[in-house]
Order: sequence, then structure tokens, then C-alpha cells
Amino acid sequence: MALINKVLPGYVGTLWMQDEVTPVPLTDAQLSTWTAQVANLIGTSAGGTGTGSTCLQIPVENIPPFGADDAVAAYAVAGARTGAKITTQNQVTSMAITAAWNSADPALLLIRGDGYSGSVIRTYVVAVYDGTNTVAYAFNARVGGMTWDLNTATESKFNFTLHPVGGNSYGWSTNS
Repeated sequence: MALINKVLPGYVGTLWMQDEVTPVPLTDAQLSTWTAQVANLIGTSAGGTGTGSTCLQIPVENIPPFGADDAVAAYAVAGARTGAKITTQNQVTSMAITAAWNSADPALLLIRGDGYSGSVIRTYVVAVYDGTNTVAYAFNARVGGMTWDLNTATESKFNFTLHPVGGNSYGWSTNS
């Protein structure tokens, strides 16, 4: 089944993360393996098998664009009028996330700690669920660009960016 036929408007998208303080990110091969790998990082509410001891749902306001971008490498030869642009496929997209700040939420506290550290790499999963089937996009990333908007007239917001690591550290999988 082509993935594009599964990720459609009207489906529920959620964001999940490993819940260990010092996580061991999934390998490149494991990122594309549903059974016993990605499924464990997605809670049962989104069609996975994970529990509070293996995964945490990140309380995001919406799921930002995710996937891989096309990138271009350009070069020129010194003294010559020639050059080229070479398409490089599948550069994983950074995700800018906004969440309502809750100082008691375990996922947000882990993300804040990861951002302060700057060196923690953990596996994150976007799960798109239609009530029966789940399509998962898993990737390894570091947290950066943390800001808090504590405007007293509105709800406090926590903004952060997930920066993928490694050129091929992502994978698609599905439970069907």
C-alpha cells in the first residue's frame, strides 16, 4: 500500500518520543521496522503497542510538516563559466513545534532537558492513525531553539525545534 494513500486529511496525527532520560535511539534499520521497534514508541491510542514505560506523547498544538526535503548542492569550476546543481534527495526536515507549556508534563520536561544538554539524541515518531491502521514516520533528532512565550493574556507556549541527525536517520512503517 502506498503511503500517500494512507496520510490523508481527517486522520489523527500525534507526536511520540522515547521516554528514557538517556535514550538509545533506534538504528537506521529499526526506524523502518514496525514490529517490536516503532510500534513500541507509539501509544495504544494511536494504534501502537507502547505504554507509559516506553513512550510519551508530546502535547503539540498541531503536527508541523514532516518528511524529507529535496536539497541542492551547487558547484562551480574556478575560472570557468560552467557549474552545476546536483539534486540530493531526502534531507530530513526540521520540525518547529508549539506546545502549551505545562511544567508538570513529563514529555515537555524531557524535551527541555534535552535542549539544555544539546547532546541528547532520541527517537521521535509522527503517527497518523485512522482508527484501524497507523502510518509512522520515525526519526532521530536533537532539540534546539527553545523559547517560552509567557504572555499573561493568553496561555503560555513552549516553542522548540527538532533537528534530525544523520542523513538517513528516518523511516516509514505501518501496522498493516
